[in-house]
Amino acid sequence: MDCQVCSKQKDLSSHTGPAIFDDGGWLVTHFPKLETEKATRGHLLIESRRHLQDLTEMNDEEASALGRLIREGATRIKERLGVDHVYCYRINDKTTHLHFHLIPRYPNTPKEFWGTGIMACTTSPKLTTLEEIQAVAKLLKD
Repeated sequence: MDCQVCSKQKDLSSHTGPAIFDDGGWLVTHFPKLETEKATRGHLLIESRRHLQDLTEMNDEEASALGRLIREGATRIKERLGVDHVYCYRINDKTTHLHFHLIPRYPNTPKEFWGTGIMACTTSPKLTTLEEIQAVAKLLKD
């Protein structure tokens, strides 16, 4: 199986920096450095450690831990990055590996980018280097 999420989890240092949480069958990391898109500062990914493809495949421990990690990730984003709001999405269109996005909405974000439009927001601070991503991951981890 050629899963980009499973591959990334084997070598976080060259993609996202340190894991922010590794708990209950989930790994929480900052959105990685990609050639195709820039990472919004504080955009976190919550990825299943096992290669799950659907919500129905979670065991009880994974299902229970997911809620805690969403809450803790959103809390750290709001408190440490000064954002107004944190969105939580499951999209799974580009990869089938079960994962969720925690996406910050910064103050003064135009309303046309609220909700699902946040993915296309041009006013959110963007990270362009692996070092920037690693620094924010460290800030959210410690």
